[in-house]
Amino acid sequence: MAQAQAPSSFSPLKSLVKFTSQTAGLEKTLRLIQATSQVVGATTHNATLAAQCLAARDQLALTRRFFRLLDFYSCFERVHFLINNPSSSGTILSVMELAQYTFLGLYLFLEDFTILHDMNVARVDWAHALTTEADKFWFYALALSVMRYMWELLVPQIPATPTSTKTVGDEKRKAKAGTQQASAPKWPLVKRIIIDGCDLMLPGSFLGWTPVTPLQIGLGMIVSTILAGHNVWAAQG
Repeated sequence: MAQAQAPSSFSPLKSLVKFTSQTAGLEKTLRLIQATSQVVGATTHNATLAAQCLAARDQLALTRRFFRLLDFYSCFERVHFLINNPSSSGTILSVMELAQYTFLGLYLFLEDFTILHDMNVARVDWAHALTTEADKFWFYALALSVMRYMWELLVPQIPATPTSTKTVGDEKRKAKAGTQQASAPKWPLVKRIIIDGCDLMLPGSFLGWTPVTPLQIGLGMIVSTILAGHNVWAAQG
């Protein structure tokens, strides 16, 4: 009689290899290294080490841009979907989401035009001005995302029932839906607020709109990257 095989033990190295073998996992890994480099560069008293860490940060930031080279398409595709399929979550949330993905798509689209400049392949005079405008759209998109998730967290949406056909059964179903909505887990919304709130410091610091230090930016990136990376890690099974 054949014996059942014992379940294989968990291998951190194998899980890490699997994580970094997918695009999202590799991007998050590079982002974590980039953020760590910024923190070390901002805290070390060794001038040589600081210069090396900040150079690594800049190169990793440039490398990560290739991962989102065509991401603007999915944003504009989402905008097209939202326009043609009105959401039942409410007018305010629908407008917020529509504006969020519009601004995010514009940021990603404009950012692509400066990549050759940042690679020192084709230097142009308008790169800084275009980057500034792109980062404004990024800031708007992240701010709208934070507001939208806070709205969902504080004002739970209950599906509406047509009043003309309302019955006792409809009232019970509506009450049940409201109870389920109220008892829905809040952590995913809180996590999204923390992630986008931390990332908000990046364009905000470049634009001079958020008074933060390089160390605070690096620490914020570490927090947002770990939280976002956990979602990717959990999804790989």
